[in-house]
Amino acid sequence: MKTKIALAGLLCAAFAAQAAGPLYTTDHPKNPVPLRWDTSKPVPVYTDIGPYAFAPDGSVFIDNAGADKITSFALAQWSSVPTSTWRAVTDTAKFKKFDQVASIGGDVHDGASAELVYGKYNEGGMYVIYDQTGQVLEEYFGVPKDQVLGIAFAEFGEDRDGDGYAETITKATAVMNGAAVDSAPADPDAWWLPKPDIGGRRIAAVFTHEFGHAINLSHSQVNGHLGYFSEPYLSDMYPGVKGCTAPVHIWDYWDPSANKLAPKNIETMFPFLDSRGEDAQGVSAGAEQSTIDRPDDMAAISDIYPTASYLKTRGSIAGTLYLKDGRTPYSGINIIARNIADPLGDAVSAQSGDKTQGKLGPDGRFRINNLKPGAQYQLYIEEIVAGGYPTTPSGLVSVAEYWNSGESSDAAADAPCAATAITAEAGVTKAANFIFNGYKDGVQYTPLVSAVLTNMSKNGGRAGGVHQGLAFLWDANTGIQWAPGMTTTGASGSLSRDGSQMLVQADLDRIPVGTNWDGSPRYLSSAAIWNTRNGKLTDLGFINGGMCGGESETGAHNSVGFLLDGAGEKAVGLAYRDLNGDGFCQSSGGEIVPMVWTSRGGMRVLDMTGIDTVNEPWHRAQGLSGNGRVILGSANLQKVYAWVDEGRVMDLGAAFNVRDGRAMNYDGTRAALSTWSEGLVLWNPMKGLAADSITRIPQLKWCVDMNYADWFDSCEWSGAEVIQAALGPIPVTITDMSDDGKLMVGRAGDFWQGFIGVMWLDGIGWIKMDDFFRTQGVAEAWRYGMPGPVSVSGKGNEMVGGIPGYPVSWYVDMKKVHVCRNGQSQEVPFPEGFADAVKRGAQMGRCEFL
Repeated sequence: MKTKIALAGLLCAAFAAQAAGPLYTTDHPKNPVPLRWDTSKPVPVYTDIGPYAFAPDGSVFIDNAGADKITSFALAQWSSVPTSTWRAVTDTAKFKKFDQVASIGGDVHDGASAELVYGKYNEGGMYVIYDQTGQVLEEYFGVPKDQVLGIAFAEFGEDRDGDGYAETITKATAVMNGAAVDSAPADPDAWWLPKPDIGGRRIAAVFTHEFGHAINLSHSQVNGHLGYFSEPYLSDMYPGVKGCTAPVHIWDYWDPSANKLAPKNIETMFPFLDSRGEDAQGVSAGAEQSTIDRPDDMAAISDIYPTASYLKTRGSIAGTLYLKDGRTPYSGINIIARNIADPLGDAVSAQSGDKTQGKLGPDGRFRINNLKPGAQYQLYIEEIVAGGYPTTPSGLVSVAEYWNSGESSDAAADAPCAATAITAEAGVTKAANFIFNGYKDGVQYTPLVSAVLTNMSKNGGRAGGVHQGLAFLWDANTGIQWAPGMTTTGASGSLSRDGSQMLVQADLDRIPVGTNWDGSPRYLSSAAIWNTRNGKLTDLGFINGGMCGGESETGAHNSVGFLLDGAGEKAVGLAYRDLNGDGFCQSSGGEIVPMVWTSRGGMRVLDMTGIDTVNEPWHRAQGLSGNGRVILGSANLQKVYAWVDEGRVMDLGAAFNVRDGRAMNYDGTRAALSTWSEGLVLWNPMKGLAADSITRIPQLKWCVDMNYADWFDSCEWSGAEVIQAALGPIPVTITDMSDDGKLMVGRAGDFWQGFIGVMWLDGIGWIKMDDFFRTQGVAEAWRYGMPGPVSVSGKGNEMVGGIPGYPVSWYVDMKKVHVCRNGQSQEVPFPEGFADAVKRGAQMGRCEFL
């Protein structure tokens, strides 16, 4: 029986990157295997009957016979790999034409005619559509014709081994975009424009690449990232580990003295190709990528369709990539073996877990075949540069490193550049396991990929978070607990002190309040508290009658919660109300207001006496002390207000020129405020607006603590003093602090210069997160650091955060850290023991990393 293969991810398969491996595997719960064509006979090929590409004047540039020649050439590349059994019909005279297939019967050139090919088995085999104007791509696939060169995938299969899963490909389809062919006559006055691609010499790479997908090959990353993404001083990339070898740059870089990659060394299955450019000698990367003569491409097809002698006559390396514990497998990392004598010409890759693609859970296994017997190879790990994959690519939560015979997690002993050569032997698989570097004592930095942690319980070990819009509680010991229903985190996912209560957004009544623009029912959510112990949701209510609210990316809301106090009995945020009766709750004049809710008093508006609600149309309460006494609020993200014991509002913007503030210690005696002119200051709310309520601290400086550069000025050109005088202190936003207020965390910088994570420790001053992690020897943090610290425990020795704008988070356990005293690394408690040791003359960090 013919079975239609699931097409999930087919578009990403057309232009994403992945180390060599299968594009599709079966969904067998214990043993997924790559889909394969039956190789007992050549795969029949069906081609379109129309022309492939038109010239700008409407004449045919590449006719049907010319397109068939390119198809024949590309299929012959894959059919000629000596270590593979896959073969296709390559004689154009033996191609079957679309008009010979009764259900198709003619030229395929738009979405309607494409429906006669896609989704229908027809007669099996491989179907090649010549999409001369790009209409098939736009009308059938819905992708712009100027962004996609082609799409190909296996479409139907059969279960021939009787296990209930279709493993044999019986039909595949490819659409080739004729609109992407360079057909305009050469213009001698516009030398930068591409020359016409006579005969499709350059565009042939697209055919060969897409047919690779139809064969069931995914993408690979061996040299392609060097040839297309590595630019001197901007994005240097290396054929090995950075710092251990020299960079190699893009193939057509303008400087002839640059160490450029020869186009012949770019693998065909790299996800990007240049079908337009040629260098001064007429060399085209597209033309070079149209041939199958790179070891990685030959390994990719031979791994799925091996000859009887393939593994017997070639060498292999296999192993598993583990996290630093040496037990937990880690998938999604690119692993490359390079011949020491010919590192660019002879290299083969694999991706950890690429054979199971996450279907069996975390899988760090890899296998690299097609190695030359007698040659010596170096093995190393790197990240995938770009794209989406069958096996989700993962961040390198350690340092890139070579494999060596003493492979271990010891960041001091296992130097990244230490490499042990592996000599390939015919028919022999050499073992080489990788273990991420990282200490098991001291600071522990744990990645939680594809999720965002938003707030930490003050007793530590727990954090609120959101993944794809859904709220969850993360526990360091038990993992993730999902909130009920479609609950989201609202503004912060704030937790009570013990993590038993979490501030979320929920719509418990599910009563429609009108319709959306598309006619669907419109609902309003409200701030709510989720009891993480019994699963109960408590709606915090609204102040507007429940019939209108504010719009945001996450929907429409009556109220939004920002912070919860330690006991879980008081919450603050914003609420919407309709003062003028127009049914709209976002007008100026006081319709978006700061709110407070208590378990006994319900929801109410905080005092707004004297606030200009016309020029400051929206307000929110965004800070709350642990004991619930002090509330900080913001107006249009430009001014800050405060309330003590829900009394009269205090205008901190007018009093101290404050622009932002949200973090406080437990008893509300210390609040971190960012001012427009003086940088960060500390305020004691219990002293009101008195002059002595403000404590000034040293500020971070441009060109000293953080570089500054724009089109007109830089630290190098103007000097630190000029830049600092012109810009003032580096902006700092403190996101949280310890119970006693002696430790603060936040981020410094701006959207133009970027952000860095920082912490303030009383008696020590500012510490940049990157410096802290580096000197502590936290190898897994060297690549990413913590540019967006979000929250800390009450003791200040646990932290969560991530990278602003990316759905990744880290949990950091820093109960024990290291200092260097008299040349010896010593472990001390953090933060008190650390601060005391530094004050007594110790250096911050492990001795070996200072």
